[in-house]
Amino acid sequence: MKRRGLMLSIVLVLVLAGCMPQGESGDGPAQITYFHPGLEQPEMREMIDELVQEFEQKHPDIDVKVQSVGWDQSYQKLVSGFNAGEAPDVIYGGSRWIASFAAMQAIQPLNAEGEKRLALYPKPLQKAARYQGKAYGIPRGFSSRTLIYRTDLIEEPPQTWEELVQVAKKVQQEHEGIYGFGVAGAKHVSTTTQYFNYLFQNGGQVFDEKGNVKLNSPEAAEALQFYADLYRKHQVVPNPLEYNREQLPILFKEGKIAMFVCGPWARQMMARAPDNEKTPYKAAPLPKGGKMANTLVSDSLMISAQTEHPEAAWTFIQYITSPKEQTQYDIERNTIPLQTKEAEDPFFQNDPYVREFVKMIDYGKPQPAPKAWEPFEEIVTQAVQRALNGEKAEKVLDDAAAQIKKQQLEPK
Repeated sequence: MKRRGLMLSIVLVLVLAGCMPQGESGDGPAQITYFHPGLEQPEMREMIDELVQEFEQKHPDIDVKVQSVGWDQSYQKLVSGFNAGEAPDVIYGGSRWIASFAAMQAIQPLNAEGEKRLALYPKPLQKAARYQGKAYGIPRGFSSRTLIYRTDLIEEPPQTWEELVQVAKKVQQEHEGIYGFGVAGAKHVSTTTQYFNYLFQNGGQVFDEKGNVKLNSPEAAEALQFYADLYRKHQVVPNPLEYNREQLPILFKEGKIAMFVCGPWARQMMARAPDNEKTPYKAAPLPKGGKMANTLVSDSLMISAQTEHPEAAWTFIQYITSPKEQTQYDIERNTIPLQTKEAEDPFFQNDPYVREFVKMIDYGKPQPAPKAWEPFEEIVTQAVQRALNGEKAEKVLDDAAAQIKKQQLEPK
């Protein structure tokens, strides 16, 4: 009888353990870390904290701790965490990182449920979330680019590169203390894509269809020279080496520049409606070079291969990427619709600011996908900075192409 009673006790313990929530061991909720770069802006941090609180209220068996550093530090921070065995459980990062992390076996491929969730997104975003045929991420952010301009200073936005320079000079002549335009050149994850807007508009490529380096083509060099000339020759922008893309909306809000290129989150960063009295603005198509083009950038959610709570990590991703939550997230961030059915929401149909970004999707070119993003980004950023410092674009891009080949970063 004693033995039978002991066996019943063991069975009861096992049954109760099986009913335990994600904590699994019975010692409390499962604790997972969510790494989200770029929460320096209070508005963004508050939005993510509120999202986590809502999730925890609905899932009391899971505690989520948010980690964040600047975008320019994020890739290396994650790599260091992988190497030290201290990686976060859920990672928000550039889709451009997926190839590197998957090759390192640092992130987990998605299961059947993940594949089903991925099907909610447009084909290009699904492709960006895959590596060697396997899905490793769920898209979380997606953006095109437009020109943001002051409507009280500029009657009609420029439509070409030549008009961009003319309008910027006119603003400076008529309004003391303000630059006509602003571009980014500081060391930052976004400096490459800021330049790539012009490269794509000029018919250039970073890699061709076979993965060969084309960054030093005449079209790419002409685009970089124009980018540098905005500062060195035309003098219509403040020193780009002192600013990254995230600082341009702030310069605009402070009345220091009259135009800049950015994604839809610019409105949130400025925390001002387009019809505000101090710096009224609109979004418009980018001034085109040889053709209309802009860089499309996507971010994805990934699960670390080191996580001790994969089910809790996936539950969190499922929650924040549900159609309802994703739509609300995109509306709050003033970004473009990410999931296919989101575009039907009245917000995306009726908001004139967002509508301009949606239009630019048709002219979008995806970010290049080098074998490893971080060293590639470093090489291209250095080339941009050298051009801004006065070196010839042809020379710096020849050097950049040689470095990409030397480090075998081509996507072959």
